[in-house]
Amino acid sequence: MAKKQLRLLLFNEHHMNSNTTPLIRCLLLSCVFSSPLSWSQDTDTQFRIEQRDALSAQNKEQAILEEENQREANSQKTAQTGNQIDTNDVNQVAKALHLAVRYRQWVQASQLLEIYRQFEQPDPLLLKYADGAISRAKGDLEHAQLAFEDALALQPNFMPAQLELARVLFESNQNRDALNLFNQIKSKIPSQNPRAAGVIRTIDSFTQALIARDSWNGSVAIGGSFNDNLNSSSESYTCLVTSNTGQCLFDRVTPKKEKAYGIDFEASINKRFSLSRHHGIHLQGLTYGTNYGNNSDYNEHTSRIGFGYSFHDRLNKVSIGPSFELSRYANSSVYFSSGVKLDWLRTTSQNSALKFEFKADYQDYIPSVLSYQTDWQLASYLTYWYQFNHDLLLFGGIDWTGKQNKEQVHAYELYGGKIGLNSDVIPWVDLTLFGSFRHRDYQGFNSILSETRRDKEQNYAISASLKDIKLFGVTPSLVWNHKRIKSNVDWLYTYQQNEITIKFTRRF
Repeated sequence: MAKKQLRLLLFNEHHMNSNTTPLIRCLLLSCVFSSPLSWSQDTDTQFRIEQRDALSAQNKEQAILEEENQREANSQKTAQTGNQIDTNDVNQVAKALHLAVRYRQWVQASQLLEIYRQFEQPDPLLLKYADGAISRAKGDLEHAQLAFEDALALQPNFMPAQLELARVLFESNQNRDALNLFNQIKSKIPSQNPRAAGVIRTIDSFTQALIARDSWNGSVAIGGSFNDNLNSSSESYTCLVTSNTGQCLFDRVTPKKEKAYGIDFEASINKRFSLSRHHGIHLQGLTYGTNYGNNSDYNEHTSRIGFGYSFHDRLNKVSIGPSFELSRYANSSVYFSSGVKLDWLRTTSQNSALKFEFKADYQDYIPSVLSYQTDWQLASYLTYWYQFNHDLLLFGGIDWTGKQNKEQVHAYELYGGKIGLNSDVIPWVDLTLFGSFRHRDYQGFNSILSETRRDKEQNYAISASLKDIKLFGVTPSLVWNHKRIKSNVDWLYTYQQNEITIKFTRRF
């Protein structure tokens, strides 16, 4: 009689008690050998949402100031007078300096200012005003602010200095002070005076931009998705024991890939409350996930909120404060984390920026079966952006995550990098390409697997938004995500997964 064939079927729900919850079934079957629910794509998802919101806010401000910036660019022309002057004549030099500043001829203005300083009794108001304007053009906003304040100390109602000081406050992100000064200037201008129409337009543009900076902003998106490997299966088969006749007596099988349609959703909200000078309070929240209908055992949902102190100047944006995150799977809560997050964005040139982020979260796993996973998780990210031109933004960076655990078999380090681009080369399409590459190294030997687990993770995404096709402010987009895991525990953890989503996004 042939021996009865035995089979080890992993992830088979029929082996579980009918009273076992979907979350516990998943954890006991698919996560028992590893740190559970450690989805590295969460990092990429949060990065993508935050970058999209930042670009949206930046584009909104640029659109408000487009006319004003164009008007300033047009004013940079050669002055019609003052090209040939007697540099020994204080009046001629003063007039030429005034015109050079007015028409933004900064090289000529700098030369004339040095000449004008040499006279015995130069006009101190013109000296301070010209010095402030030239310093602002050079990007030395701190010196420019002091110079304009000195000019106004000499003549408090000197409107050109008031306007320039307000713009310096705007450019150095002293938002509340800038808004108050613009409003103060406008209140003193006769609205019926046609000669003041241009000044009023300028004030209105900057006022609207300042209001936009401190307004609530974010987005809401929802759409349908298709996942071709919902259960992250390796679809592997291994014969562990064979008979003398070659018949497999004991084999190991992972389930076939499950495919499912779902509803994908995400939402974000951001707000900064400007205080005096460069200080403020920031608030940031986001939530995202997917519901799979009849396959609700695989529903995912993550929500995160953070707030704290914020410092903004011309080159730096720093924020630090507490953050909280709730992760849910199969309609049940997995963990709640609390910690601190630090962000530092540094503008390195007119076309580039560098951002450093650090997070320390204490993850408290809610199901008792996962209590052993409760511990700290640390993460740091470094990202660089370079704007080649108006239509092409490149970005990339490196990141590291350290999951702590008293048992080294459950602790790991995740490290790697990301690269991508955002392009408007096609006029009606906003295209984003993204890729991330990471290594996950567990810190202890797993006696069940007979391995110290090592994974290589790759995530790719292509997003195409039809930005010129809007209905009630909603923009459609098509997103493709591809995930590829290669593990030294190949039979269990190596798999590929594709997800296609059609989203409809409303930004505000």
